[in-house]
Amino acid sequence: MPYTKKHKNETREKILDSSFRLFAIKGFKGVTIDDLMNNCGLTRGAFYAHFTSKAELYREALKFRASSTKLANLKPEGTSNKQWLSLLLNNYLSMEHVKGDRSLSCPLAFLATDINMQNKTTKTAYAEVYYGMNTAIMEYARDYTNCDEQDTLSVTAMMIGAVAIARTLQNQESIENLLAACRREAGVKLGGI
Repeated sequence: MPYTKKHKNETREKILDSSFRLFAIKGFKGVTIDDLMNNCGLTRGAFYAHFTSKAELYREALKFRASSTKLANLKPEGTSNKQWLSLLLNNYLSMEHVKGDRSLSCPLAFLATDINMQNKTTKTAYAEVYYGMNTAIMEYARDYTNCDEQDTLSVTAMMIGAVAIARTLQNQESIENLLAACRREAGVKLGGI
């Protein structure tokens, strides 16, 4: 008896979630298809029921993780765009985000260096996620400020870079200073949040 569509979708999501966790920790070259499938308790055969290559899985795992970030969530009712953007900015540029489980964090910050070694299709997926982040921030900021596309591009690049760099620093005070400086500058660019 064939699996239901629901079961197939659940299995695909399980593979995507588990694979992103490994890619975020070990990078594309650091894991094999067998590693990826063993990590989620499935066989290599299950892999090929969903994906044609490890590169395709990497690309899809990146998009899957991005779709479940706080920025991808809908703004809660009763929260202004400015309040929501402030909350997003503070959460993104926080010690919890930097020190937290890499596999639950923003894929843009944690795959920034790994993505450069990937194929054009995977780089395109990364760029799409990045542009999606810009679009979301721009939508929230447009409501209360004259922030333009260049301001948004610089803010998102600073946010991603700050988190990526902060992950490499060993000194807690240096990390906190970096995050605070970037929160301040991003807040100014985004209309004083």
